Amino acid sequence: MFNMKKIEEMYKKEMFRDVLLNTDEIKIWEQLDNGCFIGTMTYSKDNVLILKELLTSFEEQYGEEISLEDASDELKLYNDQGKLFIYFDKNMKPISMNGCIYNYHNSSFDFESDKELNLLYFYGLSTLKGHRGKGACSALVNFAMEFAKYNGFDLVYARTDLVGSKSERILEASGMEVCKINNKTIVEWVDVTEIKGDYRKYLWLGLNDNISIKPTNYSFLLPEGVLSCEVNKYGSKVYKKTK
Repeated sequence: MFNMKKIEEMYKKEMFRDVLLNTDEIKIWEQLDNGCFIGTMTYSKDNVLILKELLTSFEEQYGEEISLEDASDELKLYNDQGKLFIYFDKNMKPISMNGCIYNYHNSSFDFESDKELNLLYFYGLSTLKGHRGKGACSALVNFAMEFAKYNGFDLVYARTDLVGSKSERILEASGMEVCKINNKTIVEWVDVTEIKGDYRKYLWLGLNDNISIKPTNYSFLLPEGVLSCEVNKYGSKVYKKTK
């Protein structure tokens, strides 16, 4: 008698190995129950234009225009050092992305283990305006989680805004937790001006045992109390640096 669960696991392992090795400019891997699709995208001039459109949500968030050159550099990053997962609607229009980088190390903390760790970092997660709130990012996160699991990654992690981040809820729903030390959140300061900037935090999920977090000298523990906040002309949140 066939063990269907074992057969399904073997199929997924083989498929996600193919996802890892595939270099097609655009490749569809799965059609979802809602009729939409999940695929991957590698570097080409046409795909740079697609990525530039997908990056418009970051323009909205941070108030900086993303040039064609910026989009080209980011797509090369995914092409050479990671994998770019794309969510296509029923008409095969790319509407959401999860750009992942292999073994990206941040400056705020280290992951520690008794072996060398294989990391998958969710670098760029976004959905086009008008298509949000319909599960696209959640589907991409879950697909990337399985990609990590079946390709032997030890953990996945991502960075979000300190407060008000929609992606944080999506990541937590997939099993990720905020990076903390002694119940205090590890945060990272990103300068906007000399006295103003953006606190951001990380979430992570270990896929194997015996992994811990150690903060570096460049990290901050979340300050006590409420941070004072300003909104810049683009509508983005800007937090004042605490003394």
